[in-house]
Amino acid sequence: MPSLLKCLILACSSIFVHGVQAASQDDELALLADRRITHLAQFPDPTWFNQISTWLTTQESDGTWPDINYMSGCAAQRANWPIQVHWNRIITFAAAWSGANPAVPQNRTRSDSLIKAISRGLDYWFRNDYRTPDSLETARANWYDQAILIPQLCSTACLLLKDANLSKDQSAGCERIPQRSYDLRDGVYGTGGRMTGANAVLVMQNSVSLALYTGNATMLRDAYGRAMSVMTFADEAMEDGIHRDGTFLQHSGILYNGNYGKDLLNAFVQLEGEAIGTSFIAEDATRDAVAAQVRGNEWMIFVDKQTRREHWDFNAIGRFVAFPTQDLQATSDINFNSSKLGSAVADFTGANDVSDSLRRLKSNGTEKLVGNKGFWASDYMVHRTRSYMLGNKMLSTRSRNTEAVNAANPYGYHLGQGTLFSYVDGNEYRDIMGAWDWNLVPGTTVLLNHTKLSAGASVKAGTNEFVGVVSDGQVGTALQDYTDPLDGSISYRKAWFYQDDFVLVTTQDIKRNGSDAPVVTVLDNRAATHGNIQVDGRSVQAGEGETIQGKTLFYGGNGYLSYDETFHLDLCEGNRTGNWSDISTSRAGTTTVSIFSALTTLKNTESAYAMFPASSPSRLAKERENPSASPIMKSGISGALGSGRLSLVFWPGGEKTIELNLRDIGWAKSGSVTISSAQPGAYLLSGERERGRRMTLVVTLSEPTQKAKSATFSLRFQGAKAEVTAAAAKQRRTGDEVEVKYTVNLPTGGMAGSSISRKMYLEFGQ
Repeated sequence: MPSLLKCLILACSSIFVHGVQAASQDDELALLADRRITHLAQFPDPTWFNQISTWLTTQESDGTWPDINYMSGCAAQRANWPIQVHWNRIITFAAAWSGANPAVPQNRTRSDSLIKAISRGLDYWFRNDYRTPDSLETARANWYDQAILIPQLCSTACLLLKDANLSKDQSAGCERIPQRSYDLRDGVYGTGGRMTGANAVLVMQNSVSLALYTGNATMLRDAYGRAMSVMTFADEAMEDGIHRDGTFLQHSGILYNGNYGKDLLNAFVQLEGEAIGTSFIAEDATRDAVAAQVRGNEWMIFVDKQTRREHWDFNAIGRFVAFPTQDLQATSDINFNSSKLGSAVADFTGANDVSDSLRRLKSNGTEKLVGNKGFWASDYMVHRTRSYMLGNKMLSTRSRNTEAVNAANPYGYHLGQGTLFSYVDGNEYRDIMGAWDWNLVPGTTVLLNHTKLSAGASVKAGTNEFVGVVSDGQVGTALQDYTDPLDGSISYRKAWFYQDDFVLVTTQDIKRNGSDAPVVTVLDNRAATHGNIQVDGRSVQAGEGETIQGKTLFYGGNGYLSYDETFHLDLCEGNRTGNWSDISTSRAGTTTVSIFSALTTLKNTESAYAMFPASSPSRLAKERENPSASPIMKSGISGALGSGRLSLVFWPGGEKTIELNLRDIGWAKSGSVTISSAQPGAYLLSGERERGRRMTLVVTLSEPTQKAKSATFSLRFQGAKAEVTAAAAKQRRTGDEVEVKYTVNLPTGGMAGSSISRKMYLEFGQ
């Protein structure tokens, strides 16, 4: 069933009328109440109104329905509590009775049969309501239902019935259920602890409905203020909320833009939309954060070209990867309305203007977002071209991989630990998680089948702090100094060097500890598609599994090239069967899907390969003969060079200097450059040739530990008769050498780990 928040924003856009003058307190309460009732009347799925006659007929005399599962207490289903259907029907009746939904026939307005059925339904619930002070702890195994879900449904129904002349007991129930959640606003919500992030906003959103129902201006002001204050930047590592890079974290460091972040955004759309023209509108701090989140969201959204639906990157939805699309969870849709969001942020100007992002989102993929975005607060990078999107999630001491909560995602341990999801057609991973091999998460480097997957072992923070991103907006590098957080059984240093239309991946210093399991990199684990499997240009059958060596692999439009060593491939294409109930509370049951998996065994302590999404066999063959970029793997240094770009990672404890040929990079016909970094860090050096021998060189850097306050680096050009014509740095010339040295201040606070750039202008001799 659709979430309340999603449906709330489907109200007619006429309520988002700008220019309404601030009114008196009573007038503002009346205006907000009218707007919210208009919103809430849109909550029911339109098809539910067609069921009104049936539900009136089948309702029992005690107010229940025979087809609803009323199991409650600890024995009830932990997530998506089935009993909420009882409230959905009451709300459907109330929306029809209110007359506030123009899609409902007017003969339902103020209908006696509806109000009688509503009364029976309310009486049943209020008679059986938990009334003890600790009911948030004891009433359900999942605190969320009593703290947020039921107060949300109850306050929705009751506000729609504000003029219904409810009985004294009914009115008391309408107040009691959301009130006890509001009363704990500064306390602890059972096992849910103190409310943070989206959960705190949802409690306050329900409290706004309660305040409007009771006419309590003090509560209304408090609830609005608390909600808007949560929707500001969270600057501490792993802190729940919106971060300055546009990511949304929940549950202490899990990337959740596509679920909890979406809930918070929908709450903002409702609260701000209702507050326009009143004294309750968002202040600048909230606008800054919401604008950053909207822009961040856009990077994480792809389009399924078959269904034409927008979806979230699987890296951004946490445990909800374990649900099929039919369950209408975070895998099914982006679950926010771009048009209504646009109305709520229509007066966002200057740096907070998000009209470009909204225009592209509304285009449903026809207008492309292209480039590279590094999310330093969540160890995450997205690379987008006109043909594909890549989502790359890593793990550090400042983040967590995933979670297994409410019987969802028990096998997700390897998620968020170097994952690389690729979206070309957008259906690559649709509805396959119920049957796929959870040991083979795309992009990860692991000990094969090592670590027994279980809910108890799923959630982990990283053990190393040197993990991060550097991006110039066009290309970028993601890097991960990795040690298995569960048992330390494997460690390595891995970097993803994003070029214009491919990614080059290096893995170095691979070490095993206490296990003989083979080290493998999972190239992909996706829905099978049309076309052959090709290894070195030859078709391969893998219906029963195939072990084969080769320099190249091509499947489903994606090409893979191994540098130096050959791939040691294990390929499989065929049906796999599983059950969604094994990994979530879904009732979708048994599923059989055709899946393609490809992994390569790493025989040495280092490896390098490239992935070419949305490519062709001919392009792959050309790259094999004449690579656009080549890997760099030296003692403590990783990198990629070619086509005018150089990407470098100086790892902790490694070498601090590297000398490279200018011809190999693509900057000049002869000579070399020596790059030195006084501290570990990540660098992008992009040279753009102008007329003659002049070149603009942009150096972009970041400090992955997010602890350093400054960084020093230098470039020494030799044998190329280089002249530095402009650079805001110290210069030194000795004979045929010229050196440029920079010391830069690094971003701090919520910007620590973000990228900064310096530019210089060069001329090379003949």
